[in-house]
Amino acid sequence: MNKQRKMLRERLLRSEILVLPGVYDALTAKIAAEVGFDALVMGGYSIAASRLGQPDVGYLSMTEMVQAVKCIVDATELPVFADGDTGYGNALSVRRTMQEYEKAGAAAVLFEDQVWPKRCGHMVGKQVIDASEHAKKLRAAADARTDEDLSTVTSGAGTQIDGFLMNPFQLTSETNKLYLDNGAEALFIEAPQDIRELEAVTKAFPDTILIANMIEGGRTPNLTAKDLENIGFKIVFWPCSALYVITQAFKEAMTVLHQTGTTKAYEDKMMHFTDFNRFIGLDDYMKLEKLYK
Repeated sequence: MNKQRKMLRERLLRSEILVLPGVYDALTAKIAAEVGFDALVMGGYSIAASRLGQPDVGYLSMTEMVQAVKCIVDATELPVFADGDTGYGNALSVRRTMQEYEKAGAAAVLFEDQVWPKRCGHMVGKQVIDASEHAKKLRAAADARTDEDLSTVTSGAGTQIDGFLMNPFQLTSETNKLYLDNGAEALFIEAPQDIRELEAVTKAFPDTILIANMIEGGRTPNLTAKDLENIGFKIVFWPCSALYVITQAFKEAMTVLHQTGTTKAYEDKMMHFTDFNRFIGLDDYMKLEKLYK
């Protein structure tokens, strides 16, 4: 029995929206956990950037993503939503993806309905597969679980496909029911363009766990968690905040070092040696070390 998966299900019974910060390695996971979040989300966008230095356009393999999931899960005791991309193939590929993510410790897995190679949901040029094909993938994922507490999440078609804006009212309840009937427990409709579209999503899919996605500078307006809760969303991701903050801060620090030959002018914005060692767990290591001397 997986404690994190139980924690996630129990947390979703509460009325307030679940806020998930995006993490992409063990360190960012530990930082988010230290702050006090109830769960985490890892996404291919940040993994591709941190591991490959490349955009989120389908370069990552399933094996690389599983390794990332495991590192994040091992770093904290929090439930982790894991990005399963499109499942890396057909329904049988999705079965294996689900099995590997389950072994890695994911509490929930998101499968997108995009054509592979996929791209970040806020990028233009997305293409989606037929809803019936995606439903088969979801059924394969649900059937592959050995732990029924492991949740399957699906993305809907989103609101911008092939550069043409879709009306969320056209995202039919029949499609939603098809996905739910085939194992999905939550619906993630990517990149609504404004509050009107966000409200349309919640009206179109009542009594469903709905996920919002807040990307700074992305296509969806950056609302507060409370705003989204009032609209009717149950979960909200901030998947790229850590990546953007760390990229900007490191660039600034390296600019100071490059220009001045020292980091002294930037030290007040940095965690120092002793504090970082304490945060990363050196004190606990030293205690363990004494046990075996």
